[in-house]
Amino acid sequence: MNLDKPAKIFISGIFAGALIYGLGVMHTSRLERKVQELQKACVAETEAESKKQSTWSALASMFSGKMTCDPIELARSDSYKGIQGQLATAERELLRWGSWPQISGIVILLLCSLPWLWYFSLRRIREFREALLGK
Repeated sequence: MNLDKPAKIFISGIFAGALIYGLGVMHTSRLERKVQELQKACVAETEAESKKQSTWSALASMFSGKMTCDPIELARSDSYKGIQGQLATAERELLRWGSWPQISGIVILLLCSLPWLWYFSLRRIREFREALLGK
């Protein structure tokens, strides 16, 4: 099969875009698993801490909101330490990375399709010109 250079660039762009997208999705799923594991560890730590406390101090800590394990809520602040700080950092990284695989895959595909589109358009313009001139 004899392909011209723009077609080769376009095909390699399809494969590169798919590869970038696939790697990005794998990284995103790894980050999601990390957040889930840290959330489970945070809940276990909270339950262990509540078993150590008396009834009144457990109620006081529940109403003061001292120990929360919601990753989205934790990601809004940088003041958490320990397992909550790790959970907040992991959630912020997941939120920051969220849409990059799709965006980068599409951008690579579009950039690699530009040469093919350019030469395709030139061929159509030449055909249109020859049709108008009656050649």
